[in-house]
Amino acid sequence: MTTGIRLSLDGVLGVAQRDASIFFSYRLRAVSQALLALFSVTLFYYVSRLVGSGRFASADAYFAYVVVGLVILHSLAATLAVVPTTIRTELVAGTFERLAISPLGPALGICAMTLFPALAAAVTGALTLAFAVIVFGCRLAGLEAFLALPAGVLAIASFLPFALLVAALVLVSKQAGNLGGLVIIVLSLAGGVYYPPELMPSWIRWVSEVQPFTPALELLRHLLIGSPLSSPGVSAARLAAFAVLATPPAYAVLRAAVSSCRRRGTLVEY
Repeated sequence: MTTGIRLSLDGVLGVAQRDASIFFSYRLRAVSQALLALFSVTLFYYVSRLVGSGRFASADAYFAYVVVGLVILHSLAATLAVVPTTIRTELVAGTFERLAISPLGPALGICAMTLFPALAAAVTGALTLAFAVIVFGCRLAGLEAFLALPAGVLAIASFLPFALLVAALVLVSKQAGNLGGLVIIVLSLAGGVYYPPELMPSWIRWVSEVQPFTPALELLRHLLIGSPLSSPGVSAARLAAFAVLATPPAYAVLRAAVSSCRRRGTLVEY
């Protein structure tokens, strides 16, 4: 049992190392990611100068609000968009077959694909926050800001079930990669990246309450910039519930998708 776990862990780390090697093989990719983070922060800094809503004490308050939204949005994109796109790319390139016949197998191999994108998103989020603080003077909360790191890990874990479900759709349909991008758009609008969810019409407001993106935003804003939150523990518990309760069923769906593709002989087709 211990040997099997160690071999699986080695395999997961090997997939992450492969993804990192591919990422850094494009020499300007890391630079472009950093520049994109700086561009996003710069854009919303000047947009915040136009804000006159009474819901924010100042333009700087709105800027800080959006910056934290951008930080967590990177993590959501890493799980819901990058992973399915990577699977689709590997199917087209014919390299997914190597993962499918490896000791990890396709299901656990797809789970391993989430590791490096999540780490890359965390670095990009940290750069976004650093640019906001150093370049534009965004103020963070006190020592509570350090708790944002474990909170961010918990948030990424809560997004994982959705990534596995989208990955299952990619394997079955070979055309579902754009679904992740659509979900990101919906959650960014309904979850409160750019404005408080309570500003939305009542008929759509329920979306902000039935997914982990909103509590992740609320918790990180509370920890990083001191936004009021009545019960941080409840938000953390909601994220943990999504991670613990939703991941096993989502993984079961992924394995079922793999089994279905094997029966039809379409696992490595595109």
